[in-house]
Amino acid sequence: MDIDIIAFSAHPDDAEMGCGGLLLKLKDRGYKTGIIDLTRGELSTNGDLKIRAEETEKATQILNLDVRDNLGLEDGNLINNLQSRKKIVGAIRKYRPGMVIIPYKKDRHPDHENAHKLLKDSIFAAGLSRFEPDAKNHRPHIIASYMLHYEFKPSFIVDISDYFKKKMKAVTCYRSQLGNNFKKNIPTWLTSKYFKDFLSSRDKCYGLKILAQYGEPYRAEYSIRVDNPLKFFNYLKI
Repeated sequence: MDIDIIAFSAHPDDAEMGCGGLLLKLKDRGYKTGIIDLTRGELSTNGDLKIRAEETEKATQILNLDVRDNLGLEDGNLINNLQSRKKIVGAIRKYRPGMVIIPYKKDRHPDHENAHKLLKDSIFAAGLSRFEPDAKNHRPHIIASYMLHYEFKPSFIVDISDYFKKKMKAVTCYRSQLGNNFKKNIPTWLTSKYFKDFLSSRDKCYGLKILAQYGEPYRAEYSIRVDNPLKFFNYLKI
């Protein structure tokens, strides 16, 4: 199965927060989309594996993903070793995405930082014909990072104005993590009354930078080619 774009996340809910709008927008334009979670979030302060799985399924339906997979790596202990890389390489070669989006390399959560390096190395290995040669090699030609907690200077910002509400609907499926009157929640940054405002105000801020209502920032490690600046920057007309 060829999937056009796959978002990798350290935990279920990361991709919804960081790139849910882009996934919705591309799906609406006819592309095949997917999320691959590295862990099941078993160390989460709130909820349990059954609740997290139910929340993930609801969010997956809202995003209308073509595939949602979980590699079962250890939450809180993402290690860039051969075993972990083999699992990620297997997923990349199975779904053969043209674009992958991964967590940014700096973040307050160690799993997000460790996931970035692990994924970057695995994406490279997936293109090596002599690495696990029983499966045909494949390397996505587009790799970008999405923003979670730490900000970066984006390479590009995607207008998600038409998809922001649906993105937040997917995010709020994770009731055990975000509060939403979930009675047994232990207070955390995610359950605080500020976190959803943090997400929405950030997307609002980056949207304003491109003269849109809401935007999602992405970082790429390559130069971006513009063939027609007059057409490309046409959105700046007021």
